[in-house]
Amino acid sequence: MPPLLLVTLLVAALVALIPVWRLRVAGWRPGWLFAAWLVYAVGIVVAIRLPVAARALLPILVLAYVAPFVAGPERLTRVFGARPAPPNPVINVTPRPPAELPEPGASDGEGEGDGDGDPDDRAASRDGR
Repeated sequence: MPPLLLVTLLVAALVALIPVWRLRVAGWRPGWLFAAWLVYAVGIVVAIRLPVAARALLPILVLAYVAPFVAGPERLTRVFGARPAPPNPVINVTPRPPAELPEPGASDGEGEGDGDGDPDDRAASRDGR
């Protein structure tokens, strides 16, 4: 395979990832993403390698490339009927504090004032009141 063709394929594959990334952010399923990437990459390669086909293919490619950014992938999801993937659940992994520690807002009676850090509390502790 000639090096120029390999470079063309590599550039087309990388450029095709940009709108596919935007569709992935919208929650498209991996099968749809692969199909979209394949269509973008093949369209770019055909437009580069066949200048005669580029006259008709280039406007379609530009519209297809810009559509995920302008129309919003959510609208494209509704148009093509692809259901978005369900969101990942949020799992709380914060460890619980030990039982022998006091609650963060609890006062142990040793501090001055009500313990909320008001300037009045600090002034009272400096004055000795």
